[in-house]
Amino acid sequence: KSEWHRQRTYTVRDADPAGGTITIDLVTHGSGLAGPWARNARPGDLVQLVGPGGAYSPDPDADWHLLAGDDAAIPAISVALSRISPDRKTFVILEVEDEADQADLESASGLSTPAGQPIIWLHRKGDEHTAQPRILEAIKPLDLPDGRGHAFVHGEAGMVREVRRHLVNERGMDVLDLSATGYWKFRRTEEGWREDKPEWKRLAEEDLA
Repeated sequence: KSEWHRQRTYTVRDADPAGGTITIDLVTHGSGLAGPWARNARPGDLVQLVGPGGAYSPDPDADWHLLAGDDAAIPAISVALSRISPDRKTFVILEVEDEADQADLESASGLSTPAGQPIIWLHRKGDEHTAQPRILEAIKPLDLPDGRGHAFVHGEAGMVREVRRHLVNERGMDVLDLSATGYWKFRRTEEGWREDKPEWKRLAEEDLA
């Protein structure tokens, strides 16, 4: 591991074993690590891959599904949507910067919900990610069906904790039916977030005590 470069975590959108290719969505703006790398990468460049990680897959036996997240979670949510039966009620809540980002994602990401159910789009419009609990406030009024639900909530760590606490403590969802993990933390690099994550997990468990 001492020879590994700094790493960044992404969702594999598609894999073609026969062709030896995988498809990964990432944003190329900013001056971090992955964006500049993606802009400058050329065929033949080497990249080190580790994984896969994560164990979530939509439960085919669930009566309904809830998928919620910010920009970072959209590739994973798009893959999940493609695997949910069209006869299952599915709630989708996505937070992006503005209407332009929404339009770009709608045209490029292949997002489609079972039975054409609408996606709830939330726009930050310059607000910091932690300024308003937009995703939590969008979930609170939802009339979730009876039966067992299966939820996927990923994105900024503070948001995920809030939604996890709400779904388990106030909606009565079994924590085993909930995949809720922070993909990133506001104002922290991925290395910093990995350092913080054990404490985040401890506090998230205390939320349910």
